[in-house]
Amino acid sequence: MKQYSLFLMLLVFCGTISAQQKKPATTTSKSTAAKTGTAAKEATVAETPAAPSNLVLDPSFEIEDVKLLKNYGQLPIMLKNWGSPNEAKADVFNNMAKASKVAIPKNDLGTEDPFEGSGYAGFRAFTKDPKKTRTYLQGKFTKKLTKDKTYCIKFNVSLAELSKWGANNVGMYLSDRKVQNPNTNALTFLPQITEKSNAPIVTMSGWETICGTFLSTGKEEYFIIGCFGMEDDIKLEKVIKPATQEGMIMPDVYYYLDNIEVIEIESVDGCFCGKTEDRDPDLIYSRTTAKNIDMKPAEIVNSTSIWFSYLSVEIPSMFETELMDMAKLLQENPAMKIELTGHSDNDEQNETKTKKIYSGIALRRAEKIKQFLVDNGASSANISVVGKDNTMPATDKTTPLGKAQNRRVVFKTK
Repeated sequence: MKQYSLFLMLLVFCGTISAQQKKPATTTSKSTAAKTGTAAKEATVAETPAAPSNLVLDPSFEIEDVKLLKNYGQLPIMLKNWGSPNEAKADVFNNMAKASKVAIPKNDLGTEDPFEGSGYAGFRAFTKDPKKTRTYLQGKFTKKLTKDKTYCIKFNVSLAELSKWGANNVGMYLSDRKVQNPNTNALTFLPQITEKSNAPIVTMSGWETICGTFLSTGKEEYFIIGCFGMEDDIKLEKVIKPATQEGMIMPDVYYYLDNIEVIEIESVDGCFCGKTEDRDPDLIYSRTTAKNIDMKPAEIVNSTSIWFSYLSVEIPSMFETELMDMAKLLQENPAMKIELTGHSDNDEQNETKTKKIYSGIALRRAEKIKQFLVDNGASSANISVVGKDNTMPATDKTTPLGKAQNRRVVFKTK
């Protein structure tokens, strides 16, 4: 009996111990919570959506084996991601090519530097030469477009200098299928994306951006770039050959093509087409630079930045008092040397490619600040300037205010 009672007591005791051991399993320790929190943060970072990617392959026509590039019509041969909707093949040019037909910047059709990279493509938009035809480029998106999603579409063209005219109806046609015609006939359907007013494009010096938004039906998988429509419906504008361009004018309209982008956006406001008139030129990021009264001279210099309005090198009047104080500080510290670094935003940099007047805007901003300081007593020998264009943004935000933050000159002691 005693043995039986002892056995029951042992069973109760073991059950109690077992219950006590299981109970902590329902409670999260601080270390476990910390790990869980860290994992949650990492999961949050991992789930952060990436920036929209370009749906066009080989968008700037960079070639690996340039020695094979010798003649017109080699685009589909040199770049496998590009083809033609008919038997007439488009062209590709490269700055390492030796043949004059396909060289950069000067070739047998005109003279132009790449919008970016080392190459660009080319197509004939119109011709009155019976031996020639219009040419087109056809590509396939990296994935089919999504129904009811909006896409920002951009590409850049430049009229070859030996063209007799510029033409309209130059654009991009988006299709649910690959077009493959067994002839060299022109394509008569109309593109969904053209220059805003669909006027003849006559830009020779630099590049003109063709840009627009497209609401997808969910079926688009291919695209074609070229000049579309019946010949009688195409508007031509005669152009004058630049005096510096050698060669005979052709009875053609020929365009160089570079830097094609098709990117999904949240709304049409997310597609800025780089037109100066679409921007608020008076938007300036900041009216003053925060400084502490106890700052040393070098600290004051290193905390100073001056911001600019869009496409402007003129110093906003709101910063003149601050710059006067800076000139005085440099006079009082004659051994101090400083460097002024000018910056621009992405839209301004694109404008420099289409309008040469804006080239070097970042450096010219820094030079403008230096001149102001020198005019007000600072030593020119103690101030150096450099331009970084849009390569060192203060922020990656694409809002108007974010872009304004990048239009600046930064001060730094040397």
